[in-house]
Amino acid sequence: MLGRKKSFGRAEQSEISDRLSILLSVQLAVSGIKSNEVTKIEVTKGNINRKAIGYIYGFIDCALQFRDQDITDISVGLPILYHVMRNLFPGHEQAYIDFLMCHMEDEVVVLGMMAGGQEYNEFIQANGTGFGLAKFIRECQNQQE
Repeated sequence: MLGRKKSFGRAEQSEISDRLSILLSVQLAVSGIKSNEVTKIEVTKGNINRKAIGYIYGFIDCALQFRDQDITDISVGLPILYHVMRNLFPGHEQAYIDFLMCHMEDEVVVLGMMAGGQEYNEFIQANGTGFGLAKFIRECQNQQE
């Protein structure tokens, strides 16, 4: 059956969501702490780090592509994106997904997406993790100072 995607049930979705959350949370942990931040990607209320949120999306997208899945498949991509965002930013997941969906063509978000996808690919190839998310968070924090 050429062109037919592998089944990707709830158990697989839950597993990949948890694994991606762990990989991304390591990067959040090393990004430093700013006392007035709302979350690591929202330095002040409503000021969401576009490159960082794009990075997260690109990281997830590449992980799904590696498993022959498509982030734009609403039955796969949206639940995984939601669960990763909920794990990383409890209570902010819906606002961040809404922001992301409204800024999918923003060039800074797209740059983040490309970096996130590239780093996931490098992670698979070299069996290590990059720290692009932490870098983008620090850049944004430094611009706020």
